[in-house]
Amino acid sequence: MGLSELYDNPKQAAFLHPQEYLEGCLLGACACPEIPLPDVWMPWVIKQHKQIESPEQVERISDVLFAFFKARLADMHNDTVKLPEYARVAKEMPYDKKDYRALSLWAQGLLMAHSAREAYWQNAWDKMQQQVPDKAPVLAKDLSHCLLMFSTFADPQKTISEATKKGDKQLLEKLPIIAQSLQKALEKYVAISGQLAQYLPNQFETFSNGPNHN
Repeated sequence: MGLSELYDNPKQAAFLHPQEYLEGCLLGACACPEIPLPDVWMPWVIKQHKQIESPEQVERISDVLFAFFKARLADMHNDTVKLPEYARVAKEMPYDKKDYRALSLWAQGLLMAHSAREAYWQNAWDKMQQQVPDKAPVLAKDLSHCLLMFSTFADPQKTISEATKKGDKQLLEKLPIIAQSLQKALEKYVAISGQLAQYLPNQFETFSNGPNHN
């Protein structure tokens, strides 16, 4: 289930962030160890609140967004979370800003959600360290790797420029190959969140039972 129907109306699409950004953003919200309520993530997806025409329009938008949110929670519960088709890069596809735009928007949305919920990630992390401190080094390394992967593709041009300044002139050619690991990075990111959620009261049950949990 996607968000395409929200963009059929050009006037409506104008006050929403790009679809790819929204999908990354909502996935990032779902993947937080402490899953946020809709009133937390709903403001993230609308860039022009004053252009909303009616309460009915708000309700229609909310219904589509929440259905997408629940579907992503179900994916996580069933271990079927996947990188969107538009965010996949062929191994032989050379870097081009236009071709990578959709992936970049998706990664930007995911990272925005992570940043917005960083305090909740930290809270879960602290509780995990109190109970099983020996797990922290591996999880920290894995989480850092995931976030680095997402950051790389959120702004590939910046990543390439910084690598070139450091003497790495081959990153431009390596980027499509690195992109092949994004699916595994996403799976690992979700798995880390699930592990951390175990140390939050009641949250692991919510995470594990997906959208059908009451």
